[in-house]
Amino acid sequence: MVIRGVIALFLSALQLVVAAPAAPTAVVPTNPADVFELPLPTWTPHCLGFGSRWTYCNGTALRVCPSGAVWLHTGADVIASAGQPVAAAGDGVIVGYLIDPQFRGGVLIRHPTSSGVVITQYWHVWLWAGFAAGTHVKRGEVFADVADMGTLTHLHFAVFNGDYEPHAWNGALPPTLCSGFPVFPYRFIDPTAFVEAHLPTIPLARGTRG
Repeated sequence: MVIRGVIALFLSALQLVVAAPAAPTAVVPTNPADVFELPLPTWTPHCLGFGSRWTYCNGTALRVCPSGAVWLHTGADVIASAGQPVAAAGDGVIVGYLIDPQFRGGVLIRHPTSSGVVITQYWHVWLWAGFAAGTHVKRGEVFADVADMGTLTHLHFAVFNGDYEPHAWNGALPPTLCSGFPVFPYRFIDPTAFVEAHLPTIPLARGTRG
C-alpha cells in the first residue's frame, strides 16, 4: 500500500510539471537588420492613414489632379506633441534631410534588410545637431524632434519598399497618372503593418491564444 501511495504521488507531481506552462523566452532575430519598431512610444492615429485622401483634418484637399482626383497619403499620421523625440525605426543610414516651409523637416533613413532595401520617411520633424546625411543610426536611437505646427502638429511616417529615389520623399501620390508622378501606392507600403510584421517576437506561453 505504501509503494502504491508513493507511485500515485509521483505520477501526480509529474502531471503538474508537464501541465505547467513554459515561461516565454525572447527569440533572437537571425538578422538584427530585419527588426523594426515604431518611432514614437505611443501610436494614436491622427487624421490621415495609409491611402487616405490627402486633406487637412477639415477635409480641404492638399493636392488634386487636373481631373479633380485627390492625391492619396503614402504614410500614417500619428498624434504627437511639439518637441517630442523621434527614434529611428531600424538600423540604417540617414540619406536625406529636406526643409519645406509648409511641412517643416523631412528625413529619409535607408535600411538594408535580408529581403532588400527599404526607406523609412519622417515628415514634420527637426533633425538633431550631430545628425546629417551619411550618419548611421541604430533602431530606437533618437535623431529628431517633432516640429511645432500649431494645431496641425503630428508625425508623418512612411515606408518606401525600394532603394533611394526622389519619389521616396513623397507624402502623397495621385490615384491615377497625373503631373508626371507614379500612381499610388507605387513602392509605398502600409508603415504600421510593416513595423508590426518586423517587431522582435516573444512566443506565447502554452495554453494562451494570440
